[in-house]
Amino acid sequence: MIDGFPALSNTLQKLSPVGVFADTTILFSATYPSDSFNSDSENAFEILAEHAIPAIVSVNVRAEFLENHRRVYIADSLVDFLDDYEKDLGGPLLLKLQSHRKSHRKKADEERNTKLDVNQIKVFRSQLSQFNWKDKTGWEILCHDYLKPQLTPAWSSAQSELNLNFISTRSQDRSPFLDCLPIWERAVELMGNYGLASADAMILNMFLCSNIPILLTADHEMAQCAAKESKGAKHVFIPDSVLIQ
Repeated sequence: MIDGFPALSNTLQKLSPVGVFADTTILFSATYPSDSFNSDSENAFEILAEHAIPAIVSVNVRAEFLENHRRVYIADSLVDFLDDYEKDLGGPLLLKLQSHRKSHRKKADEERNTKLDVNQIKVFRSQLSQFNWKDKTGWEILCHDYLKPQLTPAWSSAQSELNLNFISTRSQDRSPFLDCLPIWERAVELMGNYGLASADAMILNMFLCSNIPILLTADHEMAQCAAKESKGAKHVFIPDSVLIQ
């Protein structure tokens, strides 16, 4: 069963679940103002807070969350780096960074996603690694002075602000949220059946192995797979704009 976020509150009142499973898309959008689902995601977490219900996440969700923010923070850091070192730069690197700053600021002004893709980051890493300042390369400076201070507290801040709780599979502290232990073969089966990425398949597999009755996601594909695999036994909530796709 798939519903829009506005129906979440009524379902929480009926079920009174011990927790609600949240995937990466919903966490990232709730913590990144320029994401297209930011308002919807923030509202969903506000509803959870009103009902005093925690959001349950897996280690795969945390890994994806940090990767998404890494790509956003690198984009931001490149602009800050250029602002501070512009007078010392030259050649293709200077032109590349100036072009990025112009594009980044335009996207930010228009409240669009500024996240870089992996290949773009590799290009900047290669060029910055050839720039040296004292005993460090430009890439080392970017990471240590600009990226690290933003990325290091990102997860702990989200964990506190959104009331996130981990679901564990370790035998010594197996989570009470699990009905059975997820196995890799099942994740591979989900990848094969639906063409899911491995990280998404592992997240979905964890949800299906849990006794948590509700999933929050902004991913239409994930929502459809979760609804089909749970055979109506679980509730899936997505933003209304995704629901009509």
